[in-house]
Amino acid sequence: MRPSVLRRFALGVLAGAALSAQAAEPSAWCDALFPVDDIAAVIGADRAAGIARRASGVVPEDDRRCSRIYSIGDDRFSDELVFMVSPARDAAGAVATVDRMARDTGVRRFGLSRPEGIGASAVHFRQPDPLASHRMEFNVSFALGNRVVELRYFSVDDAKRNKFLQASSELEAIARRIAERGLP
Repeated sequence: MRPSVLRRFALGVLAGAALSAQAAEPSAWCDALFPVDDIAAVIGADRAAGIARRASGVVPEDDRRCSRIYSIGDDRFSDELVFMVSPARDAAGAVATVDRMARDTGVRRFGLSRPEGIGASAVHFRQPDPLASHRMEFNVSFALGNRVVELRYFSVDDAKRNKFLQASSELEAIARRIAERGLP
């Protein structure tokens, strides 16, 4: 390999590592949008004890995007609440995205509802994980300004003592708190 090719490769690896480290850092903007205290306010301090948040590392968090996980412990194969915020073209685009999510009939879902008072448009449903029969998803997604906010709680039937949400109505209550607070 020529030295210039090797140098470009090394720089690429370093840049990728820096981006990965940045993606794993929780942002203050996302903390302000959804503080861990919102969970305790809905389910009580006792059930919320031990819940921690971490950036998922999927995308870098900033003042437009969030990608994080709230859980008790570090077991990625047990219960967790995934919080994602994605930018849309504008507020109408965010509403259109949520409306499309509500119409999606290509997945097995049940309990579909369109809750009022959560952002400009909201959808709430439950669905089994197609790859793991012991895993169920509660989902509340809504449009908030020009962002699409998704809350996805994965409940796993594994007899571990890290369960913190008991009903999808609790997820809806958390979404309502986020929507009422609005964008930071």
